Amino acid sequence: MTAAMRRRRKKMWTLCGVLLLLLVYLGGWYQRLDEQFFELHTCPACYGQTLCSQLLRDEYSSHSKIELTGFTSWKIINFFNVKNVYYGQSGENSIVLKKLAHNSELKEFDQNLCKASKETENCDVSQAIKNILIKTNHNFSQIISRYPQLFEISEGVRCNHNRSIQNLYDNYIKIDAGPYHHHHFITMLAVNMEPLILNAYQQQQWFPFLHGMCGRVMVENYVGPTLTQLSQVPWIVRADYAHQLLELAQDFSEGEFRLYLTDVSLDNFAVDSKGKVKIIDAENIVMVDPSIPGLDPTEHVNDGFGCRDCLSFSYEDLCGHTFSDHNFFAVCKGILSSSAFSQDLPEGLLHSPPSWVFEEYPLLLSLVEDCAGHPSGTNAYTHALPTRRKAAAALHTQLLTVLQKGGKPS
Repeated sequence: MTAAMRRRRKKMWTLCGVLLLLLVYLGGWYQRLDEQFFELHTCPACYGQTLCSQLLRDEYSSHSKIELTGFTSWKIINFFNVKNVYYGQSGENSIVLKKLAHNSELKEFDQNLCKASKETENCDVSQAIKNILIKTNHNFSQIISRYPQLFEISEGVRCNHNRSIQNLYDNYIKIDAGPYHHHHFITMLAVNMEPLILNAYQQQQWFPFLHGMCGRVMVENYVGPTLTQLSQVPWIVRADYAHQLLELAQDFSEGEFRLYLTDVSLDNFAVDSKGKVKIIDAENIVMVDPSIPGLDPTEHVNDGFGCRDCLSFSYEDLCGHTFSDHNFFAVCKGILSSSAFSQDLPEGLLHSPPSWVFEEYPLLLSLVEDCAGHPSGTNAYTHALPTRRKAAAALHTQLLTVLQKGGKPS
């Protein structure tokens, strides 16, 4: 490196340092929980205001104040925090604050909202959503059909089954019965339905506790480390996680409304202090009402066609059948099998079993592959896919036996 190049590099780093100090001077080191952070100016095109008293430090609130903690409390992290996920503390509870979308996605939603309301110049999104609700007489199904551009990224309306959407709404008004609850509901349904799912299924063990919303931020309990972070814990512990994931697949596949997972990244599941597996990203879930007249009563079988290394599925198939083995395919093929989807753990969550498992339960890993429909050297699947649910049930039973043998509580 020449002396001239060294001088140029030194000047560049000096300039970067000056710019960083200027940003810190103007904005401060730490992220403030203020109206700008929560984007309250967008309301009622927001997620609600049930938690604003805690988040905005209302001195008369009887609730514990919420503070950001860790690296996400640094303002400069906003340049890299594209997922808009922040960590904090409320009393003794560790919490997660989510804006539920990237900044670019929120900007696009606002633009589509203005176009739908036909207010393209100096558009006020808070007024735009009011206009849309008035034009459609607060009819959710009509809004979804009339303004599909608002729901382009939403898994929640893929099937547009009225009763499942109504179920989400009926549960939502239990926590937000204010004058703008329709507006909040539609915004979450369009941007990210995670708060609606958490609220509707709060009594189930599979989701974190929802604290509430303020502006374009939702707050939920921090669960614990993700399955990615736990991918190398002792095998018997991972077997317990696999057992729970199969129970989750069963529960979601046979409830009053079917819940189909469309993203089984290991980072979307976490384990709490009691060892319970929970979904920490509930955005990618398709809801199906099996009571809809005209649905195919035969079980839909996901054959993984079109993609050997990712979760392949058809919205039309999921929405058009009363039953599907999709969740078992997602869990077995995507997480447990020796050809899992995860780049962080391609060998699957049940990798490296101890020798006594091979000796005493020689069929266990073959059941995993049966459930997954593991592909052979060709693109053909080697096992009879319609038996996947049966293989999943047998795997669940054998894992339970292994856990009891290995001393891990079920």
